[in-house]
This record gives sequence, C-alpha cells and structure tokens, in this order.
Amino acid sequence: MNLTLGPITAAVSGLAMRSAAAFERRRTLRKVSRLSDRRLHDIGLERDWDGSILANGIPGNGRAI
Repeated sequence: MNLTLGPITAAVSGLAMRSAAAFERRRTLRKVSRLSDRRLHDIGLERDWDGSILANGIPGNGRAI
C-alpha cells in the first residue's frame, strides 16, 4: 500500500490554520467586548441594545461583528 503524506499534511495544515484563525477571532472579540462604549465609538464601532458590537456609520448594516 503506497500512502502519500501530501494530502494528509495538507488536511492537517488546513485544520490547524482554521483552528488558529478561530482562536484569534474569539480572542479579538473578547478584547473588543470589554471596551467602553466611548472607546468603541472612537474606533468606529458601537454597542447595540442587546450588547452586540456593530459597525458605526454603515446604514442598514445589521451585521454584528
């Protein structure tokens, strides 16, 4: 049985990259969620009534960050 490691390595590498990206996103969102409303406004974001973070100045955006 001739097993090449190329596809396995590519799959594991892709999984590691996605895991690292997900971890970084959660870490960033945790940091942003701890900012005050004033600081959020300074960087172009705002806190919605339910606590979600929205992009400020984009009318009809409706997408939480």
